[in-house]
Amino acid sequence: MKEAPTVSSQSTNNNQLEQAQYNTDSTNVLPLSAAAQRTRILEYLKNHRALTTLQARHLLNVMHPAARVMELRDRGYKIITNWRKDADSAGRLHRVAEYVLMPEGEV
Repeated sequence: MKEAPTVSSQSTNNNQLEQAQYNTDSTNVLPLSAAAQRTRILEYLKNHRALTTLQARHLLNVMHPAARVMELRDRGYKIITNWRKDADSAGRLHRVAEYVLMPEGEV
């Protein structure tokens, strides 16, 4: 049987730390408004500098992070997109966006 691809141990450790910081418990429901999602993404980027699509969905409950990032860019934030491969919770690799807040990009 083929083993599923995995993320590096560093990436796994970072995700575990991030999950501890951002409560993903279903009893603590995060607001779903676009404004609340933009705020979560921006705070995450300010604290961690980079955020992938999978992290945004899993940690921040933002199902369409590309739209929220576009809205942040429209508000003057300099956020670049890098493309990378990342594993989902089942170990399957996906090509995902990694959003990076540039130091000079904070309004």
